[in-house]
Amino acid sequence: MKTIFKPMLAVAFALTLFSCSQPDIHKMRTITVSGTGKVYVTPDKATVNLAVITRNDDINAAQEENAATMTSVLASVSALGIANEDIQTYDYGIEQETRWKDGDVIYGKYKVTNRIKVSVADVEKASEIISAAVKSGATGVDSLSFSYEDEAKAVKRARELAIENAKAIAEESVATAGTRLGKVLVMEERQGGRPSYMSQIASNSLAQSWEGGVPVYSDMAGGAPPLSTGKKEISVIVDMMFELK
Repeated sequence: MKTIFKPMLAVAFALTLFSCSQPDIHKMRTITVSGTGKVYVTPDKATVNLAVITRNDDINAAQEENAATMTSVLASVSALGIANEDIQTYDYGIEQETRWKDGDVIYGKYKVTNRIKVSVADVEKASEIISAAVKSGATGVDSLSFSYEDEAKAVKRARELAIENAKAIAEESVATAGTRLGKVLVMEERQGGRPSYMSQIASNSLAQSWEGGVPVYSDMAGGAPPLSTGKKEISVIVDMMFELK
C-alpha cells in the first residue's frame, strides 16, 4: 500500500506547487492594446476557369461536339505556352434538360458540360487565355482569380508590424501614465474577427481584400480583354496584454 500512495502524494504535491506558481492576471496591473499591420502585395499567379457547354437532341452528338470544341480550346491554351500540368479538368457532366407543362415532364435536349482550370504564373497571360479560349469555342468563363504565391511570408511581415505597433501604443500609454511596461502576459490568435474566449485580452485576426475591386472581363470580339490585378492587402490585427511595473 505504501508503494502505491507515495507516488500519488508526490504528484499531488507537485501539481499544487505548479498551480500556486502561476500568476493570476486578474489581480495584476495590466494594459491591453491593439496593433495593426498591413502589407500590400502584387498577385503573381492567375487561375482561369473555362467552360464548354453543348446541347443536342442526340446524346452522342452532344458529346462529340463538346469533345471537339474542348480539344480546340485546349490546343489554343497550350499554344500560349501553358504546360499540361497547369491545365486540369475539374467538372464533367451529362444531363437531359427537362421542363414541366400541364403537369407532365417534357424532356428536352442533352446537355454536356466540361470545365477546365488553367493556372498561370504570368498574370499578364490570363487575358490572352480568355481571349484564345473563347475564340476557339469556349462558351463561358466561370471565374478569374489572382493569388500571391509567397503569402505566408507577407502574413508573417504583417504580423511583425502589428506587434511592433501594439508595443509602441502600449509604451506611449504607460509613459503618459507615469508607469513602466512589463512583460507580455497574453497573446492569442483568432481568425475572421471572431472573438476569442478571452474576448478583449488578446487576439490575432487575418483579413484579406482586393484593392480596386474585383477584376472583370469584357466582350471578346475586340480582342484580349483588359484586366487589372490590383494589389492584395494582407492585414493582421494583434491584441496584447502587458504587465505594468
